[in-house]
Amino acid sequence: MRFVKAATALVVAIVVLAGIVSYSWTFTPIGRLEYTAAVIAKLSEWNDRPVEFTAEARQRANEMVRSRLPEGPTLARVEDRTIGANGVEIPLRIYWPDAEGPLPVYLDIHGGGWWTGDGFAMEGAIKRLAAEAEVIVVSVDYRLAPDHPYPAPLDDCYAALEWLYANARELGGDPERLGIGGGSAGGNLSAALALRARDQGGPPIRFQYLLIPATDLVGEDWPSYREAGERYVLKVSGLWQMYAAYAPDPEVRRSPYVSPLLADDLSGLPPALVVTAHFDPLRDQGIAYAKRLEEAGVPTQLHAEDGGLHGFFGSPKRMDRVLQVSAKAIREALHRPR
Repeated sequence: MRFVKAATALVVAIVVLAGIVSYSWTFTPIGRLEYTAAVIAKLSEWNDRPVEFTAEARQRANEMVRSRLPEGPTLARVEDRTIGANGVEIPLRIYWPDAEGPLPVYLDIHGGGWWTGDGFAMEGAIKRLAAEAEVIVVSVDYRLAPDHPYPAPLDDCYAALEWLYANARELGGDPERLGIGGGSAGGNLSAALALRARDQGGPPIRFQYLLIPATDLVGEDWPSYREAGERYVLKVSGLWQMYAAYAPDPEVRRSPYVSPLLADDLSGLPPALVVTAHFDPLRDQGIAYAKRLEEAGVPTQLHAEDGGLHGFFGSPKRMDRVLQVSAKAIREALHRPR
């Protein structure tokens, strides 16, 4: 009996100590993290393996994203299509909300460091966006690095944009109320797409949504890089690996279609919502891009989440708030009379 009591006391002590230690992880040099996010960040920090550009790693990343998102609301219709462009077949998935048309149309460009995200891993969030913003969403499954580096991913997104504009009415949509957006690498591609459409006289984009975007694949002296280092899930070393996989030539990374922040002129671009996360090495370049858009006369809303990791891992309430903010902004921008 004494042994059982002693063993129980030891287990309780270990659990309490582990709880105290793990709770201490919520205190960081740059602010407080929520408990679950702090644990995720610490586990990621202990994993010092470089990014693995393999099919297995890609599958793990996709499954992790799917597992943290709810299925989303039931929509009127979801359909897969394939378009031919650039000598390849580009898969699309189209989401129709239960609403009367013609509706605005929105091109969704997924994130994942330009090398993951295939298979529409963010479907739960996309369904919610379609329902709450009352827009027809077309998600593009673009080719991925490192097998298909720049400009292949951007070319595929541009082909999807042109297809959506040309076929919007057949889908029950309005081609003159067209929005684009995406998160992380998808935010980078969305910003680049808006620039390219402006420069090449492409489809008229009414709104761009840039969620935790990468806008500068060249600069090294961002304060948020120094703050994040190898902590907070998205590591700076991993970023540089992904930059090199997407645009192997360092000079190519200076192109405004790769690093939109380096564009000489941002005037004439569509109104924007830019969302940043505090514990994110991409934070400061997202804020800088929003500031430059404003300076160029582009109506821009910046929503800075004071807490939260890149992608808001471990922070479902923050993710929910960001989805609400984005759906509201997209709805207001695209349902406004022309």
